[in-house]
Amino acid sequence: MLRDWVNELAMKAPPLLARVRAQSRALAPWQGEVVDVDRFWADAWREMTIRQQKLARRLMLAHAHWSVDQEQGLIHFERQDGATLSAPVQIIGAWNPDTHAFTWAWDHPSVQTRLRADAERTRWFGEKHGLLELTDRSLIISEQEAWRLTAVAMKVNAAQGVYRGPTDGPIVFMTLRDLKVQF
Repeated sequence: MLRDWVNELAMKAPPLLARVRAQSRALAPWQGEVVDVDRFWADAWREMTIRQQKLARRLMLAHAHWSVDQEQGLIHFERQDGATLSAPVQIIGAWNPDTHAFTWAWDHPSVQTRLRADAERTRWFGEKHGLLELTDRSLIISEQEAWRLTAVAMKVNAAQGVYRGPTDGPIVFMTLRDLKVQF
């Protein structure tokens, strides 16, 4: 189910972000290597899609109850089979389905400073390379585009995967590392 949804998203083009980004501008991300910006975004999306499919298949989190402990910097999942999972987490941003506003965690008052590091590093990357969608505090975008921003954050920060945490209000996008399963 999650895999089908991710595959469906992968088939759609990101119209707003494609217009915002300068076409084929060269980047030198970390080691001075030159990277085509369009390819960087496409690689981030592809990597996230592959990782999410593997995580969905292996960890079965589609119907798991989740919570984030901001004090500990951990996300916890409780699966229906009784297994619990936990992982270090970083909050990337929140997308409001009513307004379509995406707010980066580095500018969100309810996100503790220690859980903003990946979002901050993504903003730094955007500042360094003139990528406005990574540096604007809030954007009016689709949920798919929020996924794409999160995919770039995953790539920039070398995270293991991402999680889309639904709430009664905004949807929280997070990066995950080193998931541990306990039965």
